[in-house]
Amino acid sequence: MQNKLQHIKEFIKKHKTLFIVLTVLKLLLKIGIVLYFVCKVNDVAAQSTNKILRQGNKEYKNQKYNNATESYSKALQKEPKDVRAHFNQGDALFQLNELDKAKESYTNAAKLSTNTDIQAKCFYNIGNAFYKQEKWEESAKAYKTSLKLNPKDADAKYNLMMALSKIKKDASENKDKKKDKKDDKKDDKQNWRKKTGQEKNRRINKKTRRGRAKDQGQDKKDEQGQGQQPKEQPGQMTKEQAEKLLEAMQAEEGKVQQKLAKEKGKPVKGKVQKDW
Repeated sequence: MQNKLQHIKEFIKKHKTLFIVLTVLKLLLKIGIVLYFVCKVNDVAAQSTNKILRQGNKEYKNQKYNNATESYSKALQKEPKDVRAHFNQGDALFQLNELDKAKESYTNAAKLSTNTDIQAKCFYNIGNAFYKQEKWEESAKAYKTSLKLNPKDADAKYNLMMALSKIKKDASENKDKKKDKKDDKKDDKQNWRKKTGQEKNRRINKKTRRGRAKDQGQDKKDEQGQGQQPKEQPGQMTKEQAEKLLEAMQAEEGKVQQKLAKEKGKPVKGKVQKDW
């Protein structure tokens, strides 16, 4: 037994280098197997993400934007740093008019990407979202950033020109509004002054008319105080004359009625005398 152990020790000692090599190979083999399975899992996950992205792109093409956003969200759950998923999510949200969320997705895609062309497209779309919200200055800023990344983009140049035109137009309109407002205030002030002057004139004229009326009334009182009676109008009867005429008519009528009563033997009915 001791001889066998001694023999083995001598064999190992003689082939020591061989054993070291075999040990290293065994370790490398284990590492390789582990890496293989890790890559296999990642590849399966990548294939799953690509499959979901393709599904989302298909739904986007068929204008099923709500379904597309759901697919892109699933892809992002598996691969939170997938630039394609963020960018495509921004496109779907833009179509749904969820512009703030769309800008957020484009911004994430621009941050995660190292490709200047993709970054330029992200800022171009951010500019479009701002433009749709009528935020001209923010829109122009995004287009300028896009052009810095891709100076040859003709669409970005055109959209930048449109945004700058809107900014200039708004500035001109605001200037006109301020001028009109200032003119309106000036007109109001002038009209107020004019109206105040008219009111003052009315008060003076009214006061003048009152003074005249007072003078006329005083003249009448003076005439009456002097014992002067108002002149009779032609064809007009005074109260005394009317009462005398009525008494005469009643007396004459009474005589006639008495005469008739004697002739016919009937009693005479008195009449109610009305007040004049």
